[in-house]
Amino acid sequence: MNVRSIASSIVFLFACTLAWDALCGSSESLPRVGGDYVFSGDIEFGAPGAWDYITLDNGRLYLGHADKVTVVDVATKKIIGSIAPISRSHGVAIVPALRKGYATSGGDGVLKVFSLENFKISKEIPVGKDADGVIFDVHTNSVIVMIGDGQQVVTVDPRTDTVVHSVMLPGNPEFAAVDGRGKVFVNIESSGHVAKIDIASGHIDAVWPLAGCKSPHGLAYDSHSDRLFSGCANKVLVVIDPSSGKNVATLPIGAYSDGVGIDVSRHRVFSPNGDGTLTVINEGANDKFSVLRTTPTFLGGRSMAIDPRNGTLFITHGDTKIKSPRGDFRELRFGWDNAEVAMFSPND
Repeated sequence: MNVRSIASSIVFLFACTLAWDALCGSSESLPRVGGDYVFSGDIEFGAPGAWDYITLDNGRLYLGHADKVTVVDVATKKIIGSIAPISRSHGVAIVPALRKGYATSGGDGVLKVFSLENFKISKEIPVGKDADGVIFDVHTNSVIVMIGDGQQVVTVDPRTDTVVHSVMLPGNPEFAAVDGRGKVFVNIESSGHVAKIDIASGHIDAVWPLAGCKSPHGLAYDSHSDRLFSGCANKVLVVIDPSSGKNVATLPIGAYSDGVGIDVSRHRVFSPNGDGTLTVINEGANDKFSVLRTTPTFLGGRSMAIDPRNGTLFITHGDTKIKSPRGDFRELRFGWDNAEVAMFSPND
């Protein structure tokens, strides 16, 4: 057996250890109630092996990729451009009507405005230390930025590219979701809470605890069920009533989740987990939630995007490589030389 075969075996065994029930348990541990997803190929984003949020818009994937944002055309699986330079790239928000995008640059605390036509940066907006996640709310026409170390949420008017509000928070924000009615919800990673903020006024309406949640990361809102879904690093996903803050359900997920996705047409919620699994959750009536599947993906696959047209999932992961000298098996260690995005298609 050569070194690469040994490496593959070690990676597989490591994945089994992290997610035994999902990957290596008996068939009885996997409920057969639909929700299967089939791996349909990888899209290569190239070096380096570092990434954060991924955004899908109009057939393009935008990946926060170390010192740049890498842009790939989904149809051809080819890199079509990059937004650079960026210091610690994290997230991207797209404003289609203005043909502009916004990329967070965490190292220098700015929001970089770029053209969707040629990916050239046209302006830099100072927003605060550790600019991280970013989303666009079409209802209020606001770009909303999470300032991690600065413990703020900043809203920007994309028509003028100026800061409208800087809202101080009781902890470090991670990610946000909007309800389409003027409210934004923000996960407070450092304390295990979620904050509800009025976007127009910049006023904090409420701060609610997430029961049993440590280090909440991914957050998504489903307008059909009127529920929030917060993924936590300690293997739980909390479902929240956004009007009262009540925790209506807690579900088991994999470890090191960093994103939450929703397929509205199939009534499913997804948690991509860094341990190499994808948790597929069914949304039933009257707050009845259940885990349909725990599907194996790739180690490090903790962030995702979803195509609402066909339900295809895009999960970012690394191209695992041996990172130590090949002559000494006692010194084997692994790392990522490149970033890739795995595609998973629903088979129902």
